[in-house]
Amino acid sequence: MITIFSIEFWIAVQLVIDFVLIVLLFLFVRRVNRINKYTSFTDSKENQPDGEFAENAAATANDIINMLEPLVVESKNAALSFDEQINEKKRLTKELNDALDSRIISINILLSRADSLLKKLEDRQKSIENTAPLTRFSNASLQQDTIIDQQNKIIALFNQGLDADSIASQLSAPKGEVQLVIDLKKKFIAMEQD
Repeated sequence: MITIFSIEFWIAVQLVIDFVLIVLLFLFVRRVNRINKYTSFTDSKENQPDGEFAENAAATANDIINMLEPLVVESKNAALSFDEQINEKKRLTKELNDALDSRIISINILLSRADSLLKKLEDRQKSIENTAPLTRFSNASLQQDTIIDQQNKIIALFNQGLDADSIASQLSAPKGEVQLVIDLKKKFIAMEQD
């Protein structure tokens, strides 16, 4: 999915819009108060006592507050909804990154194994051609644990403090494959810490 702008951009836009609305509302209230003050002042001199003028001003202020209250509540609800959506997107992004990281490691392990097996196969084929007629050999001796199990074993042994050479010899795996898994794991840990 392609995003046009980042989440932070939309948050900033929402805050700017809210700020502009509040400023416009403030200016509107101020202008209404001036108009009411002018009309009330001229009316109060002719018809109203001072107490009634104060009551009208208070009533007008309450009306404006009542008009603003739903706007503030709606803004708060929108901000909370937006925050929930951001948190959900962060969670989904993390899950996708973890899944992709696992796939990348698996693909790199498969490539490393394929290179190693290809070299072994070429060596065996050369030795068979040199010593005897071409015979087929089974792939059963070439099969090992599944890639995920192998990866988990490498990471577990690395967490125990073993180096790449020790892990490679203990698991009978190519050193390049072991080093690749260790390097990728270190990279992913560093990325999570950032």
